[in-house]
Amino acid sequence: MHGTTEVVPQSRAGEIRLYGWDSRGENWHGPNELGCCSGPDPRLLKSLRSAPGKSWYGTVTCGMPGESTTRFFAMVHDLSDCAVASIYCQESKVGPCEIVAVIPANRRARLREDFAFEFLSFARFLGSIGAGAELQVHEAISAALAQPPDSSTLVFSISAGIWPSDKDLVLSCCVEKVAVTLERWLVRAR
Repeated sequence: MHGTTEVVPQSRAGEIRLYGWDSRGENWHGPNELGCCSGPDPRLLKSLRSAPGKSWYGTVTCGMPGESTTRFFAMVHDLSDCAVASIYCQESKVGPCEIVAVIPANRRARLREDFAFEFLSFARFLGSIGAGAELQVHEAISAALAQPPDSSTLVFSISAGIWPSDKDLVLSCCVEKVAVTLERWLVRAR
């Protein structure tokens, strides 16, 4: 590798609260602590920071110890109050396997009143959540947002359930890596 690589420390536990919907099991979870993959991806962070606009598309490689790495694709958008990422598995053309919204504490005051509705509408448009789950997920997101603001970053994730269940661990690793990297990017962004 040529050039220098920025060393980025892992996020401390408690700074990021992860909530999510698993479409396969039809259940809500969170807030959860991040697992073993909770450090930002230096290559992804550098790519996001050097992107000419407020959107980026590219590969994210994740793997678990003792297993081969898996290549994902991510489409990221920096909105005024959060970032949204659609994560696609390998060469998938059926839609994203996961949709992630990252709301850093420093953007929480700007959060749109209809955030939960708009995030779910986007997920529904992409086919990542069934019509029967919308109310349950909307209420869960709204309840998480109603908590008194603190210095935590909120992450909301919707799993489409199209990724093979025996590969869930590597997808979780990718979601965490993307979420932590987006949080780092947004905190320093314009």
